[in-house]
Amino acid sequence: METVSTRLELETINLFGKILKEKRSEVVRGLVESGKKHKAVELYHEKKISLGLGAKLAGVSLSEFIDLLKEHNVYLNLEQEDVERAIDTARKVL
Repeated sequence: METVSTRLELETINLFGKILKEKRSEVVRGLVESGKKHKAVELYHEKKISLGLGAKLAGVSLSEFIDLLKEHNVYLNLEQEDVERAIDTARKVL
């Protein structure tokens, strides 16, 4: 893992830290995690990325990403062909 520098409003970070009772580094990590999930959901909603890539960018499993989409009232961008392919694959596996 690589270290990245950025400028943040220290006052805001400290306020989050007080509320969450966390150190600044924990606050920043939490905000980055939340932000990458939010951005992945946004990109998926805008049809810029696939379901699988959204899950990867969010750092969660496919089922967790689907749950995230549901929490944000984002519908799956699936075509009938996608569903049919998934069913065929499931039948072959099972």
